[in-house]
Amino acid sequence: MDIILAIFLLLLFALILGELFEKFNLPSIVGEILAGVILGPAVLNFIKPGPILSGISEIALFFIVLLIGIELTTESLRKHYKTGVLFTLTSFVIPVIAMILISIFLLHLSEETATILSIAIGVPSISIISVITNRLGLLKVDDGNIIISSVVITDITAFVLASIYIGKNIYLVILALVVFLLLLFLLDHFIRANSERVANIFRRLHAADRGEKIIFGAIILGGLVISSLFEFIGITYVLGAFFAGLLISDVVVGKSLQGILTRTLTRLDDSFFIPIFFSIDGLSAVIPSMHYAAVLIILIAATGIIGGSLDFYFGKKTFRNIKGKTAAGIFGGRGAVGIVIATIAFNAGILSVDLFSVAIFASVLLSLVFSLIINKRDVKTVGDPAIIS
Repeated sequence: MDIILAIFLLLLFALILGELFEKFNLPSIVGEILAGVILGPAVLNFIKPGPILSGISEIALFFIVLLIGIELTTESLRKHYKTGVLFTLTSFVIPVIAMILISIFLLHLSEETATILSIAIGVPSISIISVITNRLGLLKVDDGNIIISSVVITDITAFVLASIYIGKNIYLVILALVVFLLLLFLLDHFIRANSERVANIFRRLHAADRGEKIIFGAIILGGLVISSLFEFIGITYVLGAFFAGLLISDVVVGKSLQGILTRTLTRLDDSFFIPIFFSIDGLSAVIPSMHYAAVLIILIAATGIIGGSLDFYFGKKTFRNIKGKTAAGIFGGRGAVGIVIATIAFNAGILSVDLFSVAIFASVLLSLVFSLIINKRDVKTVGDPAIIS
């Protein structure tokens, strides 16, 4: 199928189904993912996944996560990292350990295969969770920042663990990541310490002819550079885009320019990048054979029940503005990170075609199931008179 027609159909179905789901108080991403599932090989087989669509999906994800980083601050990550570690344990580490044990002793998979498959299925994805958190209006309250902090810690942990089995030099990856993050936070500290000078530079540029174009171009280029560096050291570009966005704040560029940048990216994300990303993600869903369907069900049940229960309990105890059920639903989001890990493992020969399909289908199915238990009425955000300060 012609690529333009494919994008047209994906976007059309994603927007329609997304709005339809919103009308029934369900997250629009459920409809957007289902758009890809329906149009893809799993149902109608009108559109097949391919390198061009994958490239478009990666570009979309870059802009989605860049905006999430822009709307957060490094202070929020530093403030909430301890609580973030708690939810990394409940939403990822404990369920993954359980899945590994089940995969080895019940499903008789090798240790290497069981570990990679469990990580790919069990890792909450910053791509989906950040979008859900943003759409629920949680980025301006501490609870939303705790969720994002946890997912960032989780995704970094997942890639480091996966690199052990995929054959990369784990010590080099960890060292490079620590050095990079240290330099990034030092740069952020320097920019904030000289915020008035930096802001003046941006204000002068903004006032100049075609200044806005230059600023937007520089921000995008900077994000691409940092994302490329993350890819180079063996970590997904998604986290690179997130950290690049963290460097851009109203302290640095000024409130006026920050508002213009945020509004512009938000409109692009909501109308194109988010629906096209999740609909393309849905194309990856395939129907596994009966034997591997059993593997799929067992592992989904393990991570869903264990992780969901822990996230519900600790979410109810920890969050002031989110009810436990919706907190569990948010942390259940799966997507790009698990799919990336599964793809790398498949290309390295660690996962078979069937197990790769299990990982892909599990990511899509878990996102759909957990999204269904998210309820906007369980969330109190800025401007809500019932919010607990």
